[in-house]
Amino acid sequence: MKKALYILLLLVQISFVLVAQKVNTDLVYQIKMPAKGAAKAPVIILLHGYGSNETDLFDIANALDDRYIVFSVRAPFKGKEIGYSWYGLEFLPNKQLKHNFKEMKESRLKILSFISNACKAYKSDSTKVFIMGYSQGAIMAYDLALNAPKKIKGVLILSGMLPEEVKPTKADWSSINKVHYFIAHGNSDNVIDIKEAEKAVSYLKEKGNKEINYKNYEMPHALTGNELNDIKKWLKKQIDPIPKAK
Repeated sequence: MKKALYILLLLVQISFVLVAQKVNTDLVYQIKMPAKGAAKAPVIILLHGYGSNETDLFDIANALDDRYIVFSVRAPFKGKEIGYSWYGLEFLPNKQLKHNFKEMKESRLKILSFISNACKAYKSDSTKVFIMGYSQGAIMAYDLALNAPKKIKGVLILSGMLPEEVKPTKADWSSINKVHYFIAHGNSDNVIDIKEAEKAVSYLKEKGNKEINYKNYEMPHALTGNELNDIKKWLKKQIDPIPKAK
């Protein structure tokens, strides 16, 4: 009996590993399947913050709309002290940050490859891919939306910023402005000043984007329940058909 139970547990573990490795990628990830199966399901990619990992944002996956297939992805670069990062980052005085844009581009290409392979592996809807990034993950979300807008339906920018170097000099703005934005920031953010969120919103509006939902909250560099409720409403709106006027 014990031997049979051991074999059963082993088979379950093997099955889990095979599911976990279904996407052709060298990125580590966790997955939450949608309630009615992955075929044609819209997609959410979770990008964690600097020094964290794929488990950080995965806890909120269960609170999101269960029609989405959710992937929480680990950044490819090992942190200097703890966790992982999407690219090298130096913290300077007065909330200034120095970004390694070469590594940022490497991460962008890895994420775009992951999106293509994940949609193929699970037969998900590649026309409805949403990137939810927190902090450094939010910076990556901006980078993806501005450099590969035809792959991204919408982005959720949580406590992030838009570096000047990420802004494209030559771009297909007709495609970029089709990307939908949910931008959220804390009024007392002690890492990335709320002015950075306001500047990004102004920039996108000046370029002609009319799909921006900007929210600010009474919070530091963090996530709150009110913010999560607004995220859920926004994500629901993205995939629910708009009622026709009578």
